[in-house]
Amino acid sequence: MSEDTDFKFLLDKIHRNKGVDFSLYRPNTLKRRIMSRLKTVDCAGCSDYIIYLNKEPEEYNKLIEAVTINVTEFFRNPETFSVIEKKAIPEIIKTKESERRKVIRAWSAGTSYGEEAYSLAILFIEALKEKASDFDIKVYGTDIDPACLKKAKIGTYGPNSLKEIKKDLLHRYFDKKGENHEIREEVKRLVRFEPHNLVSDEFMPHIDLLLCRNVVIYFTKPLQELVYSGFARAINKGGILVLGKVESLWGYPKEKFEIFDNRERIYRKT
Repeated sequence: MSEDTDFKFLLDKIHRNKGVDFSLYRPNTLKRRIMSRLKTVDCAGCSDYIIYLNKEPEEYNKLIEAVTINVTEFFRNPETFSVIEKKAIPEIIKTKESERRKVIRAWSAGTSYGEEAYSLAILFIEALKEKASDFDIKVYGTDIDPACLKKAKIGTYGPNSLKEIKKDLLHRYFDKKGENHEIREEVKRLVRFEPHNLVSDEFMPHIDLLLCRNVVIYFTKPLQELVYSGFARAINKGGILVLGKVESLWGYPKEKFEIFDNRERIYRKT
């Protein structure tokens, strides 16, 4: 078989065995990252790598991690989180109180090791203060990488993950464990980590705040529009969508949103 045929067979094999469809990712970016993984395990080409996967099935998770690039930290991009803290969350709470509803749902899609999901939970606790126990708050953290989700559930983080967190929040919501810090139970109980594939899985409904940053940038345009349409269905009227700094809504889903903060790529569902 040709190398191109082997590459397509490899993508199909990943899809069959792990349920992850990379076929609609941007081809040049996808191929570059997969080939980098081949070099790491000393495989000359895709056919050798397919044999390697049969012998070492744990390599699937390492490959998925390499392709999806799990770079994250608490309150990553502080300017974005400042808008979420000072404008988005207060507006969500105000709406809930005016409508006498107590259920708040947030979603960190492509949550990686969980820092973003926990950051959202902390901000809701901070915003509600003593009223937090009156609300049913749930933050979903989803990812296609099971290794990421396993670490997220443990909730222990090193200094690199905590660079942007304010000291008072660090002391209030973490316990020091040697060189690391573990998130406290009052935050953990608000967060639920689940596997989710934006390409193939059903989207969670009734979401008030959805963050999906630097994920769809790796998708082709048709796939981006498919995902954005799913977000439009998932988010409540008046709910907030936060994208990455170099991402923006386009196509049919754009009609479902208005700009909430253009600089930070934050939208509100109309």
